[in-house]
Amino acid sequence: MVVYNQRDRHDGRADARAPGGAARSSERVSSAEVYQQLRQLILGGVYRPGERLVEENVAQRLGVSRTPVRQALTMLEAEGLVEIVRHRGATVCAFGIDDVWNLYDLRAVLEAHAAARAATRITDAELERMQELASQMERLSEEPRASRDEEARLLVQYNQEFHQIVIQASRNPHLDKLVRRTVEVPLVFKSFFWYGPHERAISNYYHRQILRALRERDATRAEIVMREHIYGGRDFVIQKLKEEMP
Repeated sequence: MVVYNQRDRHDGRADARAPGGAARSSERVSSAEVYQQLRQLILGGVYRPGERLVEENVAQRLGVSRTPVRQALTMLEAEGLVEIVRHRGATVCAFGIDDVWNLYDLRAVLEAHAAARAATRITDAELERMQELASQMERLSEEPRASRDEEARLLVQYNQEFHQIVIQASRNPHLDKLVRRTVEVPLVFKSFFWYGPHERAISNYYHRQILRALRERDATRAEIVMREHIYGGRDFVIQKLKEEMP
């Protein structure tokens, strides 16, 4: 959870408050913690594709010094979420049509394979959580939020967890690492921001079909439906990118 803070005017350091209300010194915050917080801000769409990440502004927002922010940005660059250019600083990566083709094609292979493995390994508790997430996404479509940004962020959150459970249930930690490098890109937020009622209904339908295949321990069906689901998302995103082109 990211906590927003005011700068301490006495000593020039940011004062971050923990959930219990106790202050934490910026020097004690590790780059790994800042990396996780900043990563979620990017994946959740708070920082958009193409947006500059000014170290001082990010540090102030997170209530930390600039040093762990600089280190976190380097880690995010290695992961492919951030681009760092000399004399320009860091920018959230944006993706073109060719990138979408390549990323979604790779994602389809990896997640379809994960779904096939998960069908014979997933637990009842994991299936129950996927059921809850599918219902939450459906309710969000039926009762839209006032803010479209907030709605998209919630959809990203629920969708990420839904798909992550499938990856987790494949019981292959190497697959998990590969998918994280391929799937969790800031383009995900933009695609959900574009989604209208029709696209959401299709996405919800696929989620139910994936869940059904997993419940029935049908590896072949789970693999096919997951692949169709991802390719459908790919085609939609490419169409919207083409519409935005000058």
